[in-house]
Amino acid sequence: MTAQTENNNDDIYASILSIAKEGASKKEIAQALSMSYQQLRRLSAVLVDRGMLRIDLKKHVFVTTDKGYVFLQNRKAGDV
Repeated sequence: MTAQTENNNDDIYASILSIAKEGASKKEIAQALSMSYQQLRRLSAVLVDRGMLRIDLKKHVFVTTDKGYVFLQNRKAGDV
């Protein structure tokens, strides 16, 4: 993976995490970012595997974790 691709993915990851701060459904995230469900499934799986996003099974939404908030803070500070 090239540095440019990683930066683009980080931008998308940050967008997903920002939308999911208060909890967001797959549909809400996909619509907000104009992406397909397949794209969202792939990207959200990476975030879940990295511990930055979790699934609230009771509410059927994605929620940003503490680790996800750290990622967002680091990006905001320019550390990532």
